[in-house]
Amino acid sequence: MHLIKDYVSEAFEPTLLLAFLCSLVGIAAAASYGSINLAFSALVVVGAVLAQMSVNLINDYQDYASGIDRENTKTKFSGGSALVSTGAVKHRHVLYMGIAAAVISGLIGIFFAIAVSTVILLLVVVGAIAIFLYTKYMMRFPLLPEPFVMFAFSIVGVGSYIVAHGSLTGLGLALFAIVPAGMLGGIALLVNEVPDAEIDKKYGRKHAVIVLSTRRRVSYYYIALMSITYAIVIFGVTALSLTPFLLLALATFPVIGYVASGMRAYKNPQGYEKYMAANVVVIVVYLMLLIVAYSL
Repeated sequence: MHLIKDYVSEAFEPTLLLAFLCSLVGIAAAASYGSINLAFSALVVVGAVLAQMSVNLINDYQDYASGIDRENTKTKFSGGSALVSTGAVKHRHVLYMGIAAAVISGLIGIFFAIAVSTVILLLVVVGAIAIFLYTKYMMRFPLLPEPFVMFAFSIVGVGSYIVAHGSLTGLGLALFAIVPAGMLGGIALLVNEVPDAEIDKKYGRKHAVIVLSTRRRVSYYYIALMSITYAIVIFGVTALSLTPFLLLALATFPVIGYVASGMRAYKNPQGYEKYMAANVVVIVVYLMLLIVAYSL
């Protein structure tokens, strides 16, 4: 029983909430333009969560196989999977689980490409690239990891919108909520990369924390990215007459100063954990406020 619990915990990491909420943002935006297909909406959420699950699992397998996770310090938000590192779950099983999740997610995507729009097929291809190439290849291109993750999560929102709405009508306006939502996925990655930067650099990774080299520059980058998400929402409301309730997302703004200060003052993974936790709260609340805004 304990073994089953470990495998379930490995598969259902808390970060899956990102795919779940980004998908809901797309669905909520679609609902604001008319009726949606509830069955398709539920299935696309499952597909989105499975896609992220596969990325997480394959990432955990590859990080263990490369040796990086055996050197990183584990926290609740960084350092890789403790379950794999300690042998509580077998790393090969994690790979099999990741591939299974990817296949099921891909089949769901192909179904929607046939039933709703062939555009979904393009999204499936992008998703496959994210799943199988991200950890091993994308992390080695300077400054690419965070924007790539932002793009991937935006794709989740776009796909969910198309499936729920049944067409691309109104998608252009919905992007002013979907893109900020997707960006939050990459921003979460950026904040959580800080404790692992030294070991990541040793293994040839070139994410923003490594390339920018100083914690002060990283904190400015974080503030700039968060500010861009707010600017997109504000533009959508003021220039394109989107629902003013989207401005509720700005309520999260004061906390980014706290997170940025933690990035600049970083000393050790344990002391930094509270700042990673604060960022998770900001992102989850931000996404939920976008969903609520469309619901209102």
